[in-house]
This record gives sequence, C-alpha cells and structure tokens, in this order.
Amino acid sequence: MKLSIRTKFFAAICATSFVFVSILAALNLFFYDDYYLFERQKELADIYRRVDGMYDGNINSIVDDLIELENNAGVRLSIMSADLKSRYDSTLAQLTPEIGFSIFGGTYYRVNREQWGELAESTRQIHEVLANADTEELQNRKYTYVTTKSKEKEDKGFLCLVGQVHGGTEYLIARMPFTFMAQNSTFNSFFLMIASIFTLLICLLVGYLISRQFTRPLIQIGDVADSMARLDFSKKYEGNSKDEIGELGRSINLLSEHLEAAIGELQRSNNQLAEEIREKEKIDAMRREFIVNASHELKTPIALIQGYAEGLRLGVADNAEDRAYYCETIADEAGRMNTLVMQMLRLSKLELGRESPDLTELEVNELFTEAVRKTEVLWSAKGQQIELEPTKVRVVSDENLLSQVVMNYLTNAVRYAPDGGRILLYAAQEPDGGVTLAVWNEGEALAEEELQKIWEKFYRTDKARSRESGGSGIGLSIVKAIAETLHASCGAENRDGGIAFWFRIPPPADG
Repeated sequence: MKLSIRTKFFAAICATSFVFVSILAALNLFFYDDYYLFERQKELADIYRRVDGMYDGNINSIVDDLIELENNAGVRLSIMSADLKSRYDSTLAQLTPEIGFSIFGGTYYRVNREQWGELAESTRQIHEVLANADTEELQNRKYTYVTTKSKEKEDKGFLCLVGQVHGGTEYLIARMPFTFMAQNSTFNSFFLMIASIFTLLICLLVGYLISRQFTRPLIQIGDVADSMARLDFSKKYEGNSKDEIGELGRSINLLSEHLEAAIGELQRSNNQLAEEIREKEKIDAMRREFIVNASHELKTPIALIQGYAEGLRLGVADNAEDRAYYCETIADEAGRMNTLVMQMLRLSKLELGRESPDLTELEVNELFTEAVRKTEVLWSAKGQQIELEPTKVRVVSDENLLSQVVMNYLTNAVRYAPDGGRILLYAAQEPDGGVTLAVWNEGEALAEEELQKIWEKFYRTDKARSRESGGSGIGLSIVKAIAETLHASCGAENRDGGIAFWFRIPPPADG
C-alpha cells in the first residue's frame, strides 16, 4: 500500500506527540512522588527557617504567625523545650482555655473524648519523632527529617521535620500528613492524565493542519512532475513561499518551460525532417514516374523517327516526294517529342512546388482573346466556331500560369470538338469574390468515372484518336498542378451536349 507524504508526515507528528505525552506520563508515574516529597521537604525547611527567624522564646508573640503558617501549608507545628515540655502545639491552639490568662503554662482546657484522643496521638508522635531524629544531622544542619505512622491507622503517617530553635534550647516539630500529600498527588496525576489526553488530541489536530499545509506544495510539485512525465507542460507550481520548497517549485516551473521549449523544438525538427523525407520520397517517386512515363511516351516517336531514318538510309524513298515525306514525319515526331518533354518538365516543376506565383490583377477578357488568337490556326483548320462571351471580370492571379490554364483548356477543346463544332469561353464572378473561368466544347459526353480520370498524367479517353490529334495526355495534369499552386480548384462536367472545363480562383486573402 502506497502512503502519501501527507500521511507519513501526519503519522510522524502523531508518533512524536504520543512519545512526548508518554514521556510526561512516565515521568509523572516514576518520579513525581519523589519530586513531590522533595518539594514538601523544602517547604518544611522554609517553615523551619521562618519560625527560627521570628521566635525569640516568647510563644504568645508568634502564635498568630504559627496558626497562619499551619493553615497556609497544611502542617501541624509543635515547639518543645529541651526537657520535652510542650511550649506550643497546633492541636491545643485550636482549643478554648477554661480559665487563665495565657494559652500555655498551667492553663486548663475542657476537651471531649475525640479531642483527648487527638492530643494523645499528637503527644505520642512528637515523642516518637524526637526519639527517631538523627542527632548527628540535627547538630550539623540544625534540622532533620523523620517519617512516622499513626498507631491507629497504618496508612495515616506524617512527614516530619525536627529543628533546633531559640539557640538550640528548644525544638520545632513540623508535621505534614501523608494523606494530604497523597491526595494532592492523586489530584495532580488525574489532572495530568486529562491534560495529556487533551494535549494529545490538540497535537493531532495541529499535526493534521500542519501536515496539510506543509505537504500541499509538495503534492502540487508532485502533480506538476507527473504531468511533465506525460509531456503535459500546462500545469505550473503556483506557490509563492520563499523557503526551499518554494525554490523547488519555481525550479520545477523553469525546468518545465525549458523541457517544453526543447521538446517543441525537437518536435519541429522531427516534423521538418519527416517533411523533408516525404519530399525526398515524393521527388524520387516523381523522378521514377517521369522516367517511366517519358520512356513510354517517347517510345512511339523514337520508333517512327528510327524507322523513317532507316528508310532514308536504305534508299526506300526513291523519289524526292517520298524523301520529303520521310523528312517531314521525322521533323513532326521530333517536335512532338520536344513538346512532350517540355510539358513533362513543366509539370514536374509545378508538382515539386518550384513555381512561385507572381500575383497581379488581370483582365479575363484579355486572357481569352490572346488564347483564341494563338490557337486560330488549329480551330480554323477544323472549321470550328469560337465564341467569346464578353466579360469585364478581373482576377488577381499569376498571368503565365493562368494563361497556361486557358491555353490547355482551349487546345483540348479544339482537339476533341468535332469539325465545325462550337467552342465557348466565358467567366463568372462568384458571390464570395472568387472567379470561375470555363471553356465548353461541343462533343460527346464522358462517363462520370472518365471525368475523374482525365486529370491523371498520360490518361487518354481514346488513345488512338489522341495520338492522331497530337495530344500528349498531360495537359489537364498541368492544369491540376497549377490549381494546387494557386490554391484554386478545377473540374469538368457534361453540359448542354458537350463538356465544360472550369477553373475556380478563390478571392484574394485580403478580401
């Protein structure tokens, strides 16, 4: 079972409090009686010194002081002469004399049986104390201690002090009952036990509060460290103490910030490296694809050139007209190869992102007009009708790339529209500020799956017809790459007895 630091800290405080209270109880149990006896002996010694200091042989002058001492200290005092005659006794001092002018010296008292018993017991104790006193200590220190027991009750005894007074001619006997001492000791022990229990409870409560207050920042620091271990750096130590724990918390915060920065930088480096690896893999794949496609597409024109060149070398063309045809074919195929290679290179540059758009404001009508002019030889040779829908739409884009899109759409339309067919160029301003350019040509509709595949490189709907018409199969792929470069979109759809190719340019970023 895992114990928290708060539990351990609280347990340590509880154990310390219990040990402390136990030590107090043990001291009280084993040493309190001896200590209490020592203190009572000191008190009796103090009484002896006071009486010795104020007694000059005249009992009557100190009777009131002696009674006050007896009442305050709970002792019984007696003064005996050297010949053991009573000069003063606390029991007699409490009686009223029958006749006479003084308390002592021939005064008679009326006593009952109980009082007579007390006087007899007091007299017996005084004589026992004087008989048991250490004479040598009494001579050296002027006083000594003696313990006595009651003749009637074994458990009723006295702690007594015997001391010389009035120049050593008389004796002071001070007696303190053990029952009084035992009663005080019992009360004190009981009070100490109650106080110890309350003290222990208070210590437990204070220990709980202290452990909670002291361990709260440590627990918070532990939570922050756990979050850091899970790479979660959002938690921070929020304490503001100036001690070592506060310094530790602030160090943890600083470490968290540094780790977050270091791991973030490492993550960015890893992402950049992964992106570079993907880019390299993409370039390698495109390079392999370029080689494969180039080999495939150039195979036919190379074979034609090789065949016709071999025919010229062997003299197959035996007249000038045939030789001119052979040379013309070789030149056409060489031009086709050159066009194909240039388009493939352009497409590769677009796909690699090596074309940086140069954005300017353009007149769409001018782009359409220029494209129609450049392709006039093609569409006029097929007797096609070019319709240019007048427009005042302006667009912010790259002029060369957008011109390439219009040219590719238009040459594709001329290539696949029937002889004498219609071709329409138009543009529209979208509600969000974007612009859509479109080229529609009359002709056969394409299946929906074909409309998706025509954007793939070297894909032809009719390979024989495409080669006859001079198509390379990558014109629309170039349009798609240009759309990605300009963050635009492109597509084709069957419409009104023909096919419409559209190119949508988004609104400028600044609106």
